[in-house]
Amino acid sequence: MQSPRSPSANNLVCSTARPRLERVCAVLVLALGACSRPAPSVTQRPAPSISAPQVNAAPPPPGRTDPTCAAPLDAPGARAALRPARGQLVLGVLAGLKDANDDNLAHLHRLALEAQRRGAEMLVADGDLGDNSEAQAALLGALLVPAPSASAADGGPADAGTLPLLVVAGNRELRSDLDAAEAALRKRGATITDLSHTRLVDLGDAVVIGLPGASERRLLRADGACLYAQSDLDALATFLDKQPPGAPPALLVAAMPARGDGAQALDFTDGQNVGDARLTTLLTPARARFGVFAQVWEAGGRAVDGQGHPLAAGAPAAQLYLNPGAADRTPWPMNDGSSSHGQAALLTLRAGRASFETIQDHSEARAP
Repeated sequence: MQSPRSPSANNLVCSTARPRLERVCAVLVLALGACSRPAPSVTQRPAPSISAPQVNAAPPPPGRTDPTCAAPLDAPGARAALRPARGQLVLGVLAGLKDANDDNLAHLHRLALEAQRRGAEMLVADGDLGDNSEAQAALLGALLVPAPSASAADGGPADAGTLPLLVVAGNRELRSDLDAAEAALRKRGATITDLSHTRLVDLGDAVVIGLPGASERRLLRADGACLYAQSDLDALATFLDKQPPGAPPALLVAAMPARGDGAQALDFTDGQNVGDARLTTLLTPARARFGVFAQVWEAGGRAVDGQGHPLAAGAPAAQLYLNPGAADRTPWPMNDGSSSHGQAALLTLRAGRASFETIQDHSEARAP
């Protein structure tokens, strides 16, 4: 799935295929001018993954989102326990899967295998999961790697003994498409928990809470894709505020990032912070101490603490919020001047603290 580009006030969307062409839309787009600029030269950076907030943008919808996108937290089946507490939880985190071509599928599978090799007990797929059901089945299928108890010689990436997969819809996936893709993979033995339907997943050492979809209608990349509303955030806040002392820490997984402050934030692009300011009230020690966010790929491969300060890889923190970056292998210019060729992250929670490591695919020599 491609990242959202800068739409106009008329909700026009400039949709381009690869990062070198994605600078067609500016961060701030004047009304009726969204797609009028000529294509840039290949030396320019791609457009920001999320457009900057518009002063006169329409407010988000007041009501709760479609329950097929984000089930009420008290709905039947909205909560599940997948593992007991073991003192440590290791997750492999991928986002921005995007293209279902053979080279990228092989690349994604190698990233998932590396996460498994480093001790991941399950994987998280956080948005940009493909444009249709066929692509989504292929992309998610590439992440299905044998669980440690299963013999790698017993089969391919969709055998019964695969690492469990937690899935979060972003701003492009249609629920009917993604449900069909997941159902097809389950028939092949995959263990998939979709955080649109099962919103709270108790993993013993943490409770994963899903917030699928886009924060604003202008950021949707397909008609009918998921959109969350203020009441969804209120419901999350109420749930988190009711957690008793000693409860496992909450790990919020959302496709959209929270609004940060400055160039070190996980939502910084083209000189601006473009995340959802409403999410910041959830990111506190008493609410969600940990989080995974996506979409702003140029700020990815990094984590920050509760004050927004960058964290070094491997350094445990009492609060940690992660942007894994895009897993897709297409070169993507990063905020620090480097270029990413697709990456993932390992998130480890131990004794109430979390740390992260980046995961890259070094199997191919690629030109910078």
